[in-house]
Amino acid sequence: MAEKFPSTFVDEKTGDIKKFQTVMDRVQDRLPDAAHYGLLAAKVSLLAPFVGGLLIAAPAATALWWGTRVTMKKGMDAMHDSLLNKHRQGEFSEYDLTKPEDRAAFDTRFGMLHPQFADDYLKMAKLARLEQVPKLMIIEPYFREQGRSRWSSMISDFMAAATSRPSGKDPVVMLGRGALSELSQEEMRAVIGHEFTHIKLGHMKETANWLGRSSMNGAINVGLVAAGLLGALPVLPVLGLIAVTSIVSTCLQSMQSRKHEELCDRGAALLTGGTKDLSSALGKIRGAMLHIRQMEVDEQFRARGMEPPKVQEVKGGIKQFINATHPTNERREKLLNDFEKKHPDYCQKQRSLFIIFNRVAQPKLPKPEAQKPKVQPRKPTPQKPKPPKIFYVKPKDWGFGYR
Repeated sequence: MAEKFPSTFVDEKTGDIKKFQTVMDRVQDRLPDAAHYGLLAAKVSLLAPFVGGLLIAAPAATALWWGTRVTMKKGMDAMHDSLLNKHRQGEFSEYDLTKPEDRAAFDTRFGMLHPQFADDYLKMAKLARLEQVPKLMIIEPYFREQGRSRWSSMISDFMAAATSRPSGKDPVVMLGRGALSELSQEEMRAVIGHEFTHIKLGHMKETANWLGRSSMNGAINVGLVAAGLLGALPVLPVLGLIAVTSIVSTCLQSMQSRKHEELCDRGAALLTGGTKDLSSALGKIRGAMLHIRQMEVDEQFRARGMEPPKVQEVKGGIKQFINATHPTNERREKLLNDFEKKHPDYCQKQRSLFIIFNRVAQPKLPKPEAQKPKVQPRKPTPQKPKPPKIFYVKPKDWGFGYR
């Protein structure tokens, strides 16, 4: 039965969004983390007999975990600072849309394509209750000068991503100019809603924690290999264990990443109601990526005198399960359609909310002063030339006989 409002996420009285994920969503999001911790604990238990037992190994592993976690967060802060400074090198154009001068500069460049972009951007930040309005960074086409290939430059032109510090501060949304030119106003609104949900749910913090555990996992692998080389553990089983746990770790990380994307798709639907708009935007971005990849393959194969194969998206299978960080477009479209069918009134309400907001946000132009109609002067009618007057002079008597 269709619901007017998704009451789990939205307050029925005020229409405000209360949350973006349920308790079950959090449990499913934490399961890969718990499994990864289990793998690390199993490896530590194998090394424990050679470092003085669990009483020594457990505190040492805890200290290692804490150290790698802190180091990784510091490293990601440094990377974020580097990203914010790159706009000075010409790779990005930075806009803080809360500042009138930045908003005017953005509208000057991209206002013809998306006249209501800034209004929608600020409106969604308010609906999502973000602590800070994310800065907008437009990716500029200077990648070839930075030593990157032209194909990487073209792919980044259709990029849409969000990042922040692990603490959630200084959020940034990055957009390619190709995405700005190809996506409609409604599609761009849905994409921004997706990226805002990444920031709201703090996915950068989870990424930093995962990278910290990966660094710890690498240190434990070094200890296992050393124990194998010293004869304390059999070498081949140790190498097999490292290979298997690496594959399992990659699978767990990919599962968590795909879950994040599905949560953010639903977040975009909650913010904008644009389920079909987001599906359409994903289709356009995927089509552009495949086209660019096909051009790259064509050039590589024809340079060798070979017939290039047709590039196809990997769908399903073990490779998709292990490596894919995003769900297939078909699955994402299905989940969005299910949300639309379950909450059609709410989706329509959110879409109409932005339509009304954009009408109100449009600047009111001053009415032109009423001008009196100009009266054209009448053309003078041509007049007929008057005949010349003839003056008759009475002759005078000059004394020559004339009268």
